[in-house]
Amino acid sequence: MRLSEVARALEGRLEGPDLEVARLAPPETARAGDLVAVRENGFLSQALQSGAALVVSEDLPPLEGRSVVRVASLGAVWPRLLALFEPPEPWAEPGIHPSALVEAGARVDPTARVGAFATVCAGAEVAAGAVIGPYSYVGPGCRVGEGAVLEAHVTLHRNTRLGPKSRILSGAVLGAVGFGFQDGQRLPHTGGVVIEEGAEIGAGTILERSLVGDTVVGAYSKIGGRCYIAHNVRIGRGVVMVGFSGIAGSVVIEDGVVMGGQVVVSDHVRIGRGARIAGGSGISKDVPPGETWAGGIPSKPLREHWRRLALLDWLTTAERRLRALLRVRDD
Repeated sequence: MRLSEVARALEGRLEGPDLEVARLAPPETARAGDLVAVRENGFLSQALQSGAALVVSEDLPPLEGRSVVRVASLGAVWPRLLALFEPPEPWAEPGIHPSALVEAGARVDPTARVGAFATVCAGAEVAAGAVIGPYSYVGPGCRVGEGAVLEAHVTLHRNTRLGPKSRILSGAVLGAVGFGFQDGQRLPHTGGVVIEEGAEIGAGTILERSLVGDTVVGAYSKIGGRCYIAHNVRIGRGVVMVGFSGIAGSVVIEDGVVMGGQVVVSDHVRIGRGARIAGGSGISKDVPPGETWAGGIPSKPLREHWRRLALLDWLTTAERRLRALLRVRDD
């Protein structure tokens, strides 16, 4: 596309020649014909050396002789800029691929898409505008809501329901039987999984269906890749969980919680509304609403964590001094 088109889409203005650009590139690999978004001033000199066209914020000085799209705030338009260069999914056109299996008794809206080698079982429902990616599986009693997207190789076990405009990334497994045993016998998991409107589940993430009732991910929550969410967990609205986190059974995570990567949470714990959990933390007891916790296992409120680190630093210094004094005495 031409830079003038980019400027219109971002509600910015074009400075310099109206060049044609083919791709969005990082400063270190950009070349002529590319477009570089200079999100931090430290990358400006590298971007200028590349010969690419630039997208910059208003606060940068004039760049004479360069083709530049200048916007009020690059951070604000960053999602729109990325969307301009995102290629369409090749498998997202409406219709059922000839290699797909749609069993008798399944309901697939004519505007939905069922990709190559996908399976939609009897009793499942795929709503208008939904996409079932290649090699995905939609089990009995599942519902894929309006405009929801399953990327390739997604598995929905029975009684998994996806809300409108939710998105499940490649390789995720929803509704698997949980790790539940009594006296050496596996407990039947009679419930299901509910993913509410606009939620997103990352690639390779596993959500177990519940023993009774539903495992729930609330509206507009974002779960990263390679997370493990056990049976009967309830995650509220607008929760952010970064990848490689593990949530044990019957945990409740209230609305607006933000969790860094590689967080582990013990079973039956409640994390209060708006709490923040630093990456690598291990949570073994309830976290009050609005608090920030950090540290290894067990984690502590942030102020206690800092105090603990300061004490360890002091003890290390004290030990070093004590050893030095002992060496002087021995000498």
